[in-house]
Amino acid sequence: MMNEAELYVMQGRLLEGRRHKAQRGDLLHEPPLGYVRGPDGDDQLDPDEQAQRVVRLICDVFEQQGSLHGVLRYLAAHDIRLPIRPHTGPACGQLEWHRPSRTTLQNLLHHPISAGAYRWGHRLIDPRKQQPGRPQTGRTLIPAESCEVLIKDRFPASISWERFAGIQQRLADNRSIAAA
Repeated sequence: MMNEAELYVMQGRLLEGRRHKAQRGDLLHEPPLGYVRGPDGDDQLDPDEQAQRVVRLICDVFEQQGSLHGVLRYLAAHDIRLPIRPHTGPACGQLEWHRPSRTTLQNLLHHPISAGAYRWGHRLIDPRKQQPGRPQTGRTLIPAESCEVLIKDRFPASISWERFAGIQQRLADNRSIAAA
C-alpha cells in the first residue's frame, strides 16, 4: 500500500515538473513543418529559404481558397511538395520533399508556432468520451487562447498572430461536425 502511495506522489511530482517546464516554454517536442531544432535546443525557422517560402505559400493559398481541400488541390495542381525533416531513421534531420497530405497541412495550419507562439495543454482528456480499453479516446482539442500555457512571441514567426487567429476561425467554420 505504501508503494502505491509513493507511486502516486511521484507521478504528481513528475506532472508538476512538466507543468513548470511548460510554463517557461521549455517543454519542446519535435519541431513542426518549417522549423528545425537549433544548436541551442530551441526551435527556429528552417534555414532552407525554399522551405520557408512553401510554408508561407500554404497560409496564403488557404486564405485565398478558404479550405484545406482547396490548398491540397492547389499544391497538387502546381506539383508543389512539402519540406519534411524526418525525426528518426537514416535521413534524420535531412530535408526531404514529400507530396502534400491533408493531415500534414492540417497539422501545419493548426500549429501556433507558425505565429511564433508556444502552447501547452491543448489536448485534454474528457472522461465522458473515453471508451474502456481504448486509451487514446476521449481527447478533445481546445483553442490556443484557452490552453493552460500560451506564450506569444516565443519563436520566430512566419505569420502574424492575427493572421493565425483568422486561419483558425476559418478552419473552425469549415468543420462539418459541430464541436460538442
